[in-house]
Amino acid sequence: MFTLFLASMLAAPPEAATHEANNPLFKSLLEDGLAVGGKDKVKFPAPTMPDGLDGPKQKAIINALIADDYKFDNFTDKSVVAPQLIKLRDEKGGDPNAPARGVDVWFVVYGDVKSLDDDKFLDRVMNSGRGNGQAKGLTAADLMKRKIVVADPKKEGFGHLEFDFLEKVHLRATGRSMWTRTADSVVVAGEIDPRFAGDPDFPNQWQSIIKGGAAPNFGPANPWAGAAFYLKITKLAEPTEALFCEQHVIFVEPQGWFAGANLLRSKLPAAVQINVRNMRKEWAKIEK
Repeated sequence: MFTLFLASMLAAPPEAATHEANNPLFKSLLEDGLAVGGKDKVKFPAPTMPDGLDGPKQKAIINALIADDYKFDNFTDKSVVAPQLIKLRDEKGGDPNAPARGVDVWFVVYGDVKSLDDDKFLDRVMNSGRGNGQAKGLTAADLMKRKIVVADPKKEGFGHLEFDFLEKVHLRATGRSMWTRTADSVVVAGEIDPRFAGDPDFPNQWQSIIKGGAAPNFGPANPWAGAAFYLKITKLAEPTEALFCEQHVIFVEPQGWFAGANLLRSKLPAAVQINVRNMRKEWAKIEK
């Protein structure tokens, strides 16, 4: 999906008491929501796995989540091909010609959550989930040119991503992300920054992919705004070294992307599965 590339622009922040207290972007997504057109906003769901729970309570939450799909031992299996759970939903409000969509993904990886304090490891993990895209971190000079001030470089960063989405749409987007950690978990929150709409170097835009020649061509550029996510990685008491990962995404899907075809439900689960497996492989490498 829009994955985790922005997190690779960040240095490990100090441990916080709560994510909401130290991650304004995360708090805003939960309490205010993402602007999806006009005056409408869509709030993000609260994390499935709160901090501060013991093993039995964590297991109860996972069992309730996967009750209709998987057994606990299967879902938490220490395997690259262990299942992941994905749910898609249509959000209310916004522009009927550019409806808002929601995507929620849950899965388990194995490793030490402290590995995320290593910039090189974090970059590898985030890149593994990015698929065919290219990401570039914005420099202090890039931000200064646009009169953007970063309040805390240790937990906030900006990056520009360019990638093909489901082989139909070529996306370019510039976003900001904020990363915080507690004793139990790490949260990365990110959003497309509307200040880059129409930017000559780092625009927020989409183009249709036109196939048929030796190489794909792109249609006219169209402005695109309205996408955000957060990822929460929580340590589990059991199984040992298991990390519960949940990613929640809301984005605007212009009618021109798929000409009304419902490709998300048919193609997105397979793309998510590949990204999850790649992330597990990277985590397994560092733990050996």
